[in-house]
Amino acid sequence: MMKALLLTLIVLISLTLNGQITIDDSDFFQTEDSVGISISDDLNIDFTTTGANSNWDFSNLTASEQLFETARSLTSGGIIINLQFGPFAPSEYQSSYFQKFDGLPIDEITSFLPIQVNSVNRMVKLNSNELTYPGFSLEAEGQSIGFQSDTIEIGYEFPLNFGDSYSSVGYTDINFSPLYEARIKMHRQRTSTVDGYGQLTTPHGTYDVLRIHHSIEELDSIYIEFGPIQQWIPFPRITSEYEWWAKNKKRPVLKIETETLFGAETPSRISYLNNQVAQLEKNELETKVYPNPSNGIINIESLVLINTIKVFSTDGRMVYQKATSGTNSTINLSHLTPGMYTIQAISPKGQSFNPIIIK
Repeated sequence: MMKALLLTLIVLISLTLNGQITIDDSDFFQTEDSVGISISDDLNIDFTTTGANSNWDFSNLTASEQLFETARSLTSGGIIINLQFGPFAPSEYQSSYFQKFDGLPIDEITSFLPIQVNSVNRMVKLNSNELTYPGFSLEAEGQSIGFQSDTIEIGYEFPLNFGDSYSSVGYTDINFSPLYEARIKMHRQRTSTVDGYGQLTTPHGTYDVLRIHHSIEELDSIYIEFGPIQQWIPFPRITSEYEWWAKNKKRPVLKIETETLFGAETPSRISYLNNQVAQLEKNELETKVYPNPSNGIINIESLVLINTIKVFSTDGRMVYQKATSGTNSTINLSHLTPGMYTIQAISPKGQSFNPIIIK
């Protein structure tokens, strides 16, 4: 008995020394969290090496652009989104927040549609057992439209430990009516495996991490009814997401997304945490932003001095920046495409994020 206990203790100590960690719901985005990420074009990256006690060195990654990822509150999504995914929705659809979603090939899909889809967002429901995706919203023709998933996809099961695996299916029927007689059917089969742990180095530091590999088979298809034309057009795809998670970082420290074409798996996007985020408490700074919606001229008021104002589109790109030196400021965003944006106000004592709609 004592030998068995001693052996167990040795194994536990060994795992700890080798940097094996456990990831749970507290390590993910909470509502209104925002982190800075860098995008790299170094697509010759090694995403296959993994296993126990691995050492991944990606310190030579170079950034081609910098973005923010934000967990947007449901209140910023409008009345329709709140009715479908807020506190009065069925429990399985009551979401914690929503984020931009790149899983649909929007450029290809909109080329077949007579309406312009500006962005796609994915609803996120986070609890202590799992993270699920209850549905989606589209911003099209100046409107936000929500779609509850018929089958809700599971993104993560908690806690996550080395060797864990799980699978899930997500099915969503996106109907554009009454805007237009068009539909998108999205069917996703996800298989996730925690296939490695160890240390990861990026240009911004070294972390103890777990690696998770998500393999996703998609059957995205669109239906078009345009005069006599009534046709389904398929977009089958196989994609993968390789994620290196560290404690308390809100999103993967490094994420490599790939797509398999003609049997070859090729990286399509590389993102990693950077040091953009100031060490400030979110929403500590109280600001008043008006009018909202706006034609582009926006007033920002605070009780304390504001140093910087930044504006981000729904895909996290900074589209406007202004240095300020007072408690009140007016900005002109009339040059931006109508839609939803986020205004970040930064002071020496804190920062705030306010959603805004440009008409």
